[in-house]
Amino acid sequence: MNGYVYRLCPIDVTQLVQLVATIVGLPCWSFGGAALWDFDPAKGTANLRPIEELRKPEDLDLRGDFGHIFSTRAEVRWKRLSATDYDVLVLSEMPQQIEGAQTIGSEWTTTQPVHADVAIRQTGGRQPLTCIAYHAPNGAVQFLRYTGVKS
Repeated sequence: MNGYVYRLCPIDVTQLVQLVATIVGLPCWSFGGAALWDFDPAKGTANLRPIEELRKPEDLDLRGDFGHIFSTRAEVRWKRLSATDYDVLVLSEMPQQIEGAQTIGSEWTTTQPVHADVAIRQTGGRQPLTCIAYHAPNGAVQFLRYTGVKS
């Protein structure tokens, strides 16, 4: 199976939310965190948001420095560049038509990791994540694309 990776940089909040609504679909899950933007030292680990299911992609929480939203269709990852702009990666097993996106690489192959439920375990009794490995042309795993929460 092939994988596709796209980068958009910079994009604003409106473009990011629209991209998520178009690419990710439902059901979907999201998490993120703060280490610089919106960081509150008094919150400690609460600066990191746990993985939560979203009822609709438009409910995406963009506070903090980074985040991920994912479904069986695709994953969108972002890093905050400034108060208004983000650097975004899209990972999908289907080719996408994304205006303004740069294709990253062209020879990604994908596999289901052998022990995905063990490799991406969550703390606090939460269910493990399912994922797909993205391999570079030399066979090395470059990304683990989250696809869902194992039930």
